[in-house]
Amino acid sequence: MINSFFLKLFPFIFIFFFIYFEFSPVYFFEKKLIKPFLAFSVVYCWICNDIQKFRPLWLLIFGLFYDFLQDGMVGITSLFFLFIYNLQRKQSGNLLSYDFKETWIRFALLLFFYVICCYLINSLIENYDYDLKKNSISFVLTVLLFPLFFIFVEKITYKFRSYDE
Repeated sequence: MINSFFLKLFPFIFIFFFIYFEFSPVYFFEKKLIKPFLAFSVVYCWICNDIQKFRPLWLLIFGLFYDFLQDGMVGITSLFFLFIYNLQRKQSGNLLSYDFKETWIRFALLLFFYVICCYLINSLIENYDYDLKKNSISFVLTVLLFPLFFIFVEKITYKFRSYDE
C-alpha cells in the first residue's frame, strides 16, 4: 500500500525537487549562473509521455512554483504548461512524433516562444534586465539536453506504467 502510494506520488515529488534544485544554485551565485530551462524540459517530456498523469491543477501549481523561484512575472509558465497540455490532449501527434527530430524541433520552437513571451511580458511590466548572451546559452543548452531528459522520463514513465497496471 505504501509502495503504491509512493509510486503514484513520485512524478509530482520528482518535478517539485527538480524545479527547486534548478533554482537553488541561483541564490548562491547571485544570478550570474547560466541556467538551462531543465524543469521546463522535464514537465514538457512528462506531458508528452504520460498525459493522464497530470491534471491541469497540478500543471498550474508546477508553473506557479517555477515562476515564484524564477523571480519574474508569475503565471507565464503555468499558461505555457496548460497550453502544452491542451495541445497534447487534443491530438497526441502535435507534440510527440514517431520521428524524434520532429519532437525535438517542436520542443525548440515552443521553448523559443516561451523565452520570447517571458522577455516581452517582463520588459513591459517591470524594469527587466535581459542578458542576451546568458539566455542564448541557456536556450542552446536546454535544446541540446532535451534528448537526455526525454529518454530518462520515457523510461521512468514506462516503468511506472507497469506498476500502475
